[in-house]
Amino acid sequence: MIKRGFTLIELLIVITIIGILSALVLTNVQGVRERARDARRKSDLNAIKTALRLYYNDFGSYPTSTNGIIEGCSDGTTACTWGSAFASTNTYMNSLPLDPSSTTSNPRYYTYTQTSADTYTLTAELENASDPDAADSQARCGVGSGTDYVVCE
Repeated sequence: MIKRGFTLIELLIVITIIGILSALVLTNVQGVRERARDARRKSDLNAIKTALRLYYNDFGSYPTSTNGIIEGCSDGTTACTWGSAFASTNTYMNSLPLDPSSTTSNPRYYTYTQTSADTYTLTAELENASDPDAADSQARCGVGSGTDYVVCE
């Protein structure tokens, strides 16, 4: 009588191979998520840049900043809260975006700094340390370090 089936060794080898492939796939998925959050950060900063330009067109200068927060809401001197509207006489953004990795228990924000009436910098920290856009943006704006992505006027 011939018995058909797999030996214990064959099953262990297949399980090991499946485990190795699973580990590789999970590692790649995590990298994709980091890059997606970084792309969102860059997009958010560019949207804020557009809103700041609209503010500049109305007031002739960019809003002041305190501790990385835009001081241009309500009467034009009130701090705008990240996650709420950026509006004074006009609505420039319905909601100032939060960092995509922000949670209610651990909020993360972008940083806005007015350097003069006509210039500012917006900064976000990227997760992908090898992203070439970080170094390019720092060189373009003359500020930043490490994995900071910087948008400036």
